[in-house]
Amino acid sequence: MSPEQAALFLRVATGELVSVRTELRVLLYAGVSLAMAGVALLVKENLDRIGPVTIATAIGFAACACFAWVVRSAPAFSWGEQASPHLAFDYLLLLGTLLAAADLAYIEVQFAALGDHWPWHLLIVAAFCAALAFRYDSRVLFSLALTTFAAWRGVSLSILGRSTWRFEDVAWLRWNAVACGIAFVVAGWALARYRRKPHFEPTAAHLGWLLVLGELASGALEPSHLHDAWPAYSLLLVATGGALAFGAFRARRFSLFAFGVLAVYVAVSRIALNSLNDATAIFGWFFLSGVAFVTGLVAVQRRMRGHP
Repeated sequence: MSPEQAALFLRVATGELVSVRTELRVLLYAGVSLAMAGVALLVKENLDRIGPVTIATAIGFAACACFAWVVRSAPAFSWGEQASPHLAFDYLLLLGTLLAAADLAYIEVQFAALGDHWPWHLLIVAAFCAALAFRYDSRVLFSLALTTFAAWRGVSLSILGRSTWRFEDVAWLRWNAVACGIAFVVAGWALARYRRKPHFEPTAAHLGWLLVLGELASGALEPSHLHDAWPAYSLLLVATGGALAFGAFRARRFSLFAFGVLAVYVAVSRIALNSLNDATAIFGWFFLSGVAFVTGLVAVQRRMRGHP
């Protein structure tokens, strides 16, 4: 180690140098959020005075300005993970994407460019976000692409069901979300298996399992007087959560393990509460089971980290 490097690390060790990277990232994210809030306020307050064409052009120009800076600063494309060339790179990329998506939505609302097929703009945004995520190695945009795709599926099927079949059963949307979640998990596995942005796999896996377990839990938690399928949802939630917890434990992935165990806990609690009518018994169940749940998770986390 050179004397200059030794002096630098000595200052870090003594606390003279403190990293503020996390704080700067939080401020940049807050800046993106404030910028989008400002755009929304501008559109709301000046729509009649400025006009929709001028507003759409201005938002599009701002998005293009962000993308121009990103294109100039971005490194060459790679299927592997790439370090960000600048602290603000990911946030200007996110800002440009959100501005472009907002501009598309504004054009659709004002001019009805897609007509009755307006949900397709969600698919366009999802594909746009996915392309930018792969090109510029952005996990934030990748997660935005997945969630927008799921939103497109939900909105499209909801409209199709009402207009074509008049099918109002929420199970229709629930199983669509489960299918999306499974597709996300499979997509993440494929990315890792074929070494195409393999570091995107955790994002796809976590969003996918959240969709699958969340929708099964919504079916299990529906009141008994609304439908009689909750026992089937509860058993399926136990089986799915247990399988996920088992696989995640073997792979030493604590977050997915916690998802699985929480799903099992929700399902078992739903079954238990169906037979408990006394408030004291219900309180006792949640107190004792909650303590056991948290204690077990802490013990497993320590074991995965190698602590005795």
